Amino acid sequence: MEEPLISEDAVGNIDEILENTESSVCKELEIALVDQGDADKEIILNTYSQVLQKIRSEERLIATVEAKYKDSIEFKKQLIEYLNKSPSVDHLLSIKKTLKSLKARLRWKLVEKNNLEESDDPDGSQIEKIKEEITQLRNNVFQEIYHEREEYEMLTSLAQKWFPELPLLHPEIGLLKYMNSGGLLTMSLERDLLDAEPMKELSSKRPLVCSEVNGQIILLKGYSVDVDTEAKVIERAATYHRAWREAEEESGLLPLIFLFLCKSDPMAYLMVPYYPRANLSTVQASMPLNSEEALKVMKGVAQGLYTLHKADIIHGSLHQNNVFAINREQGIVGDFDFTKSVSQRASVNMMVGDLSLISPELKMGKPASPSSDLYAYGCLLLWLSVQNQEFEINKDGIPKVDQFHLDDKVKSLLCSLICYRSSMTAEQVLHAECFLIPKEKSVPNPEKDTEYTPYKKEEEIKMENLDKCMEKTRNGEANFDC
Repeated sequence: MEEPLISEDAVGNIDEILENTESSVCKELEIALVDQGDADKEIILNTYSQVLQKIRSEERLIATVEAKYKDSIEFKKQLIEYLNKSPSVDHLLSIKKTLKSLKARLRWKLVEKNNLEESDDPDGSQIEKIKEEITQLRNNVFQEIYHEREEYEMLTSLAQKWFPELPLLHPEIGLLKYMNSGGLLTMSLERDLLDAEPMKELSSKRPLVCSEVNGQIILLKGYSVDVDTEAKVIERAATYHRAWREAEEESGLLPLIFLFLCKSDPMAYLMVPYYPRANLSTVQASMPLNSEEALKVMKGVAQGLYTLHKADIIHGSLHQNNVFAINREQGIVGDFDFTKSVSQRASVNMMVGDLSLISPELKMGKPASPSSDLYAYGCLLLWLSVQNQEFEINKDGIPKVDQFHLDDKVKSLLCSLICYRSSMTAEQVLHAECFLIPKEKSVPNPEKDTEYTPYKKEEEIKMENLDKCMEKTRNGEANFDC
């Protein structure tokens, strides 16, 4: 093809070549048209199978190489701006500077408001104007705190993927503390920045105050800490927070919003959403859940326990005061006391009616386990199922389930959780037959809350007088733990 042929290179008799070619093709056709024997077919099939396996193996290798190539392109695209420089923390420092200025202005306005209110001739219009300015400043502070969290998240991602030295290069930003807390700890929030109202009715075990942040009603739980317990509180809260972040709204857990340390007192404050009159104790005392509502709520509680147990967290303190029925249909598990170990939490003998929530193995001195959490769960489910009927207790303290006329599927689950103590897991409970509720349109209940948000008119009216609201909370602490 590349060099021209000369006369000496000319092909001989073309007719002879064509005849030989035709003869060879005919021989091939004769062989191809002859029926193959079993042995030949087996050889051909084996060969075909091996060729297919090689082709598929080759395809997988090509796909792997292609995926790695795409990953390397993406890696280079993301890293190229940092090839000759380190990530900048200037934006985070700028946010912190803005926060410092906003907090200083907020404190000054608070002092100005107090001075006006305590004056001999207070000016009502001036006080209202300052209150509006204070509200706006608070909103601005929280807006910047959320921006700060976003910046911390970005820097955390960089440190975890490509720059593990980043927290050490910039110790002034406190990135390591943020990472160790799972993104929960903030150094910019302080107790005196909030317009918090003490909740004396619920503060028998620790300081508890109620406030509003960006239209959401929140609770601040105060924990007394020292050098040792402070680190443990942060660690336990971070572990819980990471478990929640895996599924967030689908986790079945009460979310933690912020954790911050008090600068003037040895206190740690945990910020959580506030669901007034939504704990099971209060709900059952006012308008008990019907059987369908109870199953919906307890399915959510089972989801919460599954989320915790999957993260190797034992609740140890499950009771009617820290299980919440949002909208009377969504069940969530409340947080526990982060100053206490699992054994300390499980040692508190909580009662629901005449029924102890402590499992038999805990009474025998064995350590708390997922099984002991599920025993408490079973007791709560039994309590919701039988309403006001009296329990008959065995000598070992285990309630008798057979005495009640319950749905067979519910009774089967209760027997497994309480009586026979089979080694059920939270995941198995979550998929129990009694929770497979058919999707049917239920008849609306006019007395039932249709939506549970802090913006509801009824809630706004009742929250005007928090003390009056709290008088309705009976049989325990709303949104509180032991």
